[in-house]
Amino acid sequence: MSYTHRGNGEGDGSTPVTSSDANFSPPVCWYTSFTPDEFKDEIDRRYIAAGQEGAGTVYTYYNEVQSDMNDIKYHKGDDGSWWVLTWDDNALNEPGATCPYSTGWMWEPPADPPQGAISPEVLAKAAYGQLKLPTKGVKLSPQPGNQKVNLPTYVDFKETDAQVSVTAQLTEPNGDAVAATVVAQPYSLHVEAGTQYASPQSCDYRFSQSGTGASLDTSGASCNVTYTKASSGNYTFTAAMTWKVWWTPTADVQPAGTALPDGMSQSEQPVTVEEIQTVNR
Repeated sequence: MSYTHRGNGEGDGSTPVTSSDANFSPPVCWYTSFTPDEFKDEIDRRYIAAGQEGAGTVYTYYNEVQSDMNDIKYHKGDDGSWWVLTWDDNALNEPGATCPYSTGWMWEPPADPPQGAISPEVLAKAAYGQLKLPTKGVKLSPQPGNQKVNLPTYVDFKETDAQVSVTAQLTEPNGDAVAATVVAQPYSLHVEAGTQYASPQSCDYRFSQSGTGASLDTSGASCNVTYTKASSGNYTFTAAMTWKVWWTPTADVQPAGTALPDGMSQSEQPVTVEEIQTVNR
């Protein structure tokens, strides 16, 4: 069994996705089905590996497992399959990550797969955990270093290919492939002036969508941050993007699919605000 994932469109400055659902937790482990012959090969592999590594206690353990399994012939000819605990090493090594399952393997009848059995949906959630969103900045007008008191700050964003995707794929011992692709695309933008000396202090916008692209021009919008006092140094202008996320049980990017929790990314930039200078004659 092999598990892989690949990403597309992450770009520079990408950071792991922040889920809009605080209770969402991508899986780090699951159960994969094995036939009796496949399970025997797996136990034999572990037994040999333990011997080669000089792991005496583990070597003895798998020798005992082999003996017990030989007594029941690994359930050959029985109706059902073995389910073996499998995990994503990278995800499991993340701080705070835990596997909720402790049983290494089990035999189950065909109609009773265990909780945590591998499926496209499980892979989709695992792929979501590998999603990295670019901290794409927005362009400001006037420019960040040349903001003016009582002039609205326009926001501009345009990406012809703003989509980000991750594909997770698992090949089972019998050669069957299970895959899921997760796609994220910018949906909305929340901006904050970074000071109480602005009216309004924040605005919300919806991106225009075109294929895989996203764009925004707030020059005609009803809401634009307007600074009301010059900065003694800088204010911090924050742009927080919400990304719509969906998945499909395929190894390819699809234009629509089953929704997953929205993703969040954020960028900050310092702005300098000055009084408008006038010349008296």
